[in-house]
Amino acid sequence: MRIVLNGRRVGGWITHVSRYEEGDSAAVPLDRLKPIVSVSGLGVEPYLVPLTKWISERWWGSWRSVLSSASAPRMRERIIHPRRTGSQDIGTDTVAVAAFELFQAGGGLLVVPPALSSLAVVLRLACIGPVLVICPSQKMASMGAAFLRRKGLSTALVPDEWDNARGGVDVVIGTRSGVFAPCPDVVAIVVIDEHDELLKEERSPAWDATAVASERALQAGIPLICTSAVPSAQSLHVFSEHIVQVQAESGWPRIIVVNLSDVPVAQSLLSSELLEAVGISGATTVCVLNTKGKARLIVCKSCRHVQACPSCASLMTYDDDNNLWCVRCQEMHGGVCLACGRVAFTVPRGGVSQLVSQIQASTRNPVVEISSDSPDDWSKGTVFIGTEAVLHRIPTADTVIFADIDRELGAPRMTGAHEVLSMIAKAARMVGAKGTLVVQTRQIENPLIVALSQSDVSTALQTWSDADSAQRLAMMLPPFGAIARVLVTAPRSLSEIALPPGVHTARDEDAFLLRASSRIELDAAISLIRSEFGTAVRIHIDPYRF
Repeated sequence: MRIVLNGRRVGGWITHVSRYEEGDSAAVPLDRLKPIVSVSGLGVEPYLVPLTKWISERWWGSWRSVLSSASAPRMRERIIHPRRTGSQDIGTDTVAVAAFELFQAGGGLLVVPPALSSLAVVLRLACIGPVLVICPSQKMASMGAAFLRRKGLSTALVPDEWDNARGGVDVVIGTRSGVFAPCPDVVAIVVIDEHDELLKEERSPAWDATAVASERALQAGIPLICTSAVPSAQSLHVFSEHIVQVQAESGWPRIIVVNLSDVPVAQSLLSSELLEAVGISGATTVCVLNTKGKARLIVCKSCRHVQACPSCASLMTYDDDNNLWCVRCQEMHGGVCLACGRVAFTVPRGGVSQLVSQIQASTRNPVVEISSDSPDDWSKGTVFIGTEAVLHRIPTADTVIFADIDRELGAPRMTGAHEVLSMIAKAARMVGAKGTLVVQTRQIENPLIVALSQSDVSTALQTWSDADSAQRLAMMLPPFGAIARVLVTAPRSLSEIALPPGVHTARDEDAFLLRASSRIELDAAISLIRSEFGTAVRIHIDPYRF
């Protein structure tokens, strides 16, 4: 609706309607009430208004911003009649059976290997009633809607088909904002790839679609089923009593781990496995070399040992005196190699363009460098090279090569290994069960690399996740603790105030990380910061990377 304020027509939302009683102490004087000059039409679904309020409080953000995200894309309502068909194929594969088991148990986490389709979950639940599905990307949602329609289900791809969703269909599917979509008589909510960073809102308040879906399911009294090949630590903790692992012999592709220290030419990324993959005639090969970030790869010239912190495995960098220094632990490690004691180091600087020129000289197959301005087309039998973005541009491949995974694996963040796992899962889905993943590294003994090199990848990753959770528990990191990223506008600084006891701070580039053992302690600190700095502070609760 719209009202006139200071001579301007401004928009807003009606979130609550109560009866006006003149003389009531809580009533607003009549001369202060503004008449509604127009009603725009659709806004937020009435039953989702409490959810939007919960989000603004949970993530310390503007309620108006959440209401804007949750509003229908079209102001005027179009009457759409229900067109539910209902699926008759309940499915007997392992994914469908596990999904129904979790549904009967009230929801939970379904670990689905990347070579299997999580849409089998949606097909099975659609036999029971309407399902709301949340995907990380619009491309995945569009492909999922097309697949479900071919199976005979009526679908609404939001936000474009918001009116169809309100009218009533078998499946409402969309990206993270789809968590606010209407879905009459919904029986379950499904979040696909709950580990994906794209499910996290970047604007303030930076809410997480998985957590919002969980709250919506709780308020509606329906099950929430999250699927993932590499579950996040948060979901493993939240659904610890309701986790089902789908077992499949061909759930993962063949994974080859290459030790770059064995490559004859120092600092070269052209291993025999890489050259063999790019040289196969008619095969589609994707090569990923992610040079973003500030993690510098320092390698000993003598033994080729990557200089990583012995305490936290983060890649080390140089301080002003050329001593090895860990950004995460804030510890100095001198100026000698941690493996052999030599003092001569090298910093590999090869990027995507250099790798393109090297591979072009080694294969007759077409070589294409993928950048932000590259055309969005794809051809079979081509070698595509780029940063992590190439995994989102190319639909399928025979082989995916991570030319130097150490740049991400050793990033000075606790979440670095989970970011690597997310890329691995994306690549594994691209190549399928019959494809190949090549992971090149100098950290051959890294626990995650060891897990990926095992014959039973699913079981090995489950063991690795248990160890990762134990480390998080010891350090009181999420999900066992609470973290917030706080950015204060200069010239103000967080050091101006004294935070409550039990709240610890650390620098994170131009911001601060606040850590507490409980959400209550963290909220108390944020309340103090808000009262001191007002609008000069930006709060990011539960950041994906820390």
